Amino acid sequence: MKFDISTITGVINIITTAFAIPNAPVAPLPPPLILTGGALRPGLSAKEIAARIISKQSKSGRQVGNVFADGDNVEESMELIRIQEIIDALLYESVVNVAIQPGTSVSTVGVGNLGAPVVSQGFTTTIGIGSGIIR
Repeated sequence: MKFDISTITGVINIITTAFAIPNAPVAPLPPPLILTGGALRPGLSAKEIAARIISKQSKSGRQVGNVFADGDNVEESMELIRIQEIIDALLYESVVNVAIQPGTSVSTVGVGNLGAPVVSQGFTTTIGIGSGIIR
């Protein structure tokens, strides 16, 4: 963004931009909510999303349904195509990266001498990384 310091408006714009407060980041969800809520979500459906958009178009005064009685509404068909392409891009082209804070408690179970189980407990010492999939 260019600033013009030859005018008082330009100087005021520079000052207000310097003190502008950025949007606060979203608070992370608690892990139990992620575990229970993630299992309850149905996943993305292009047809359901397009149907909701098309049903709301009538509120704006737009014609919906079989408008000219000569076949399907082309705009409604295009809405479904748009949503399918957006969802395909999200599902097949997006990347989900995960960072796990140091200090996360871990416990392990292994086999020791004579087949006796060995239990270990500890904490992570570095940042853990991982990947995920949007569904």
